[in-house]
Amino acid sequence: MNFAVPVMALAYSALVLFWLAHALRKLYAPMRAAITAFAISVAVHAVTLLSLDGEYRLVALLFWGVPHALLLPLLLFRAQRAQKG
Repeated sequence: MNFAVPVMALAYSALVLFWLAHALRKLYAPMRAAITAFAISVAVHAVTLLSLDGEYRLVALLFWGVPHALLLPLLLFRAQRAQKG
């Protein structure tokens, strides 16, 4: 069970980031769409952190910050690849 929660956090973050970047590609170039998707996700999660009690902020930051940090290079790589061809 301890392994399932981080995997679910990573899967959820991947789903949200890649879906949002895909949706934004209709408006922007692939690289700009990826960066905008990441910025929107970070902004929404930052507002969520502000609404939490102080003792839960670190745990919440770990649950969205680590997956986002792991997925950002992959998101940017895919955007760069899409922009080239």
